[in-house]
Amino acid sequence: MNKNNINTIIYDCDGVLFDSEDAVLAYYDFICERFNLPKIQRDNHEDVRKALMKTNEEIIRMLTDDERLIEEILEFAKNMNFKRFLNLMKPEKNLKETLEILYDKGYNLAVFTNRGHSLHYLLEHFGLEKYFKIKITSFDVTKPKPDPEGVFKILDFFKIAQENVLYIGDTTNDLYAAKNAKVHFVAYKNRLEDSPLIHNHLEILNFL
Repeated sequence: MNKNNINTIIYDCDGVLFDSEDAVLAYYDFICERFNLPKIQRDNHEDVRKALMKTNEEIIRMLTDDERLIEEILEFAKNMNFKRFLNLMKPEKNLKETLEILYDKGYNLAVFTNRGHSLHYLLEHFGLEKYFKIKITSFDVTKPKPDPEGVFKILDFFKIAQENVLYIGDTTNDLYAAKNAKVHFVAYKNRLEDSPLIHNHLEILNFL
């Protein structure tokens, strides 16, 4: 990785910008209660991991295979406001301080997430929206991560090459979206293959 070439940083949202486990599980608890479905068990680490990295529809399909019910839940979820769970979202340590440094230095900052429309008012609620020039959600792509479509949209938006980009993520979805787009990748708080690993947002500055 040539530090001098990096001018753009792409962030995943859940698990990178925010510790969102409590909020995401509370959201799906609410849906399960509404539709009389079994909740995601906190001690089922694989299901919890999936709930934090997959799209809303993919997670709902984990809860039931009844197509009629899935359509009903998706319609309900579309009109449901995630704002009631914002108090359970926790910005990661030194996030805002790091974004401020990068913003002041003129780096292009972007978000690429499998989260839906809630990303926008989530960032606004925590005063982070101004830092990101482009925000790609699951509604902005035809194929969510690990497909690299969202990364390519960001490359096109900034008119930059792959070598100019550093992607920061915490799941294999992020890693393979970055690999498939041939951009640099750093793992956050989760060892992913041979990728460099950081545990604090300020450590990002070591790669720039």
